[in-house]
Amino acid sequence: MEAAYKLLRISPLFLLLAMAVSVTPVSAQKKQVSTGVGLYARDGTYPDVTYDAPGNTNPDANEEKCFPWNLPDARATTVSVTRLKIPPAARAEYEKACDAFNKDKFKEAEQHSRAASDKFQDYSAGWVMLGVILEAQHKAQEALDACSHAATIDAAYLPAYLCSAEISVRNRQWEQVLHFSDLALGLQSAGDPYACYYRATAYLHLNNLIEAKKSALEALAIDVYSHEPRLFLLLAEIYEREGDNAGAIAQLHQFLKHPTDRHQEEAAKQFLAKLESPRASVATTH
Repeated sequence: MEAAYKLLRISPLFLLLAMAVSVTPVSAQKKQVSTGVGLYARDGTYPDVTYDAPGNTNPDANEEKCFPWNLPDARATTVSVTRLKIPPAARAEYEKACDAFNKDKFKEAEQHSRAASDKFQDYSAGWVMLGVILEAQHKAQEALDACSHAATIDAAYLPAYLCSAEISVRNRQWEQVLHFSDLALGLQSAGDPYACYYRATAYLHLNNLIEAKKSALEALAIDVYSHEPRLFLLLAEIYEREGDNAGAIAQLHQFLKHPTDRHQEEAAKQFLAKLESPRASVATTH
């Protein structure tokens, strides 16, 4: 049994659910972006962006369509001068990387992504893209280094911290997840649902149910259209740990209303069957 789970009072079935919700690879989530399934309400379309257009507060908006997080185009009111200097040749390589990544051609995507960074060393979106691609190839440390480098280039670039938090979740480095989540939340005065989700996941595995529930509910409040099903799974775990089987069951039913990863769906169904069994009902009444 891994050290991260030693504090948890859970069954093997619960472990299956925990693994399903907290260790979904970035590459598996990327397909959700184009369909608008994410924490921010999106219509699934990505209009062309003129990067130097007056009033455009996020010149990386079109590039960020390749990231596994649906980010609001106008999340910031200012943009670093560095991001405005990205040359067309670097952007062209980035687009090739994005296209290859969406086709699951990870080695080709990595080549183009590295070429983009070579053509412009301070390409923050390019470094995050490289991190996402490397993580899809299970090169965790290289991926984390790439995303951390993006934050070094631009300390206000939110995807850099989300990327680092995601990779840290995959590695079950919960204190590190909290660190990157807090840095991301520090950039967003209204809060960020992904950062709240990662933070809640970390606190759950650190056996701090109060903070886990608080962060998960914050993420759910921001996710007004309930487009991120993993939130329901996470809350189901938290409620079950609190002894609130009815609350956990309600969250699992919400989760199963949404299309999702096959392994997560199977784990949720097994967990739901366990909670709805006569034995579980008797246990909650005593």
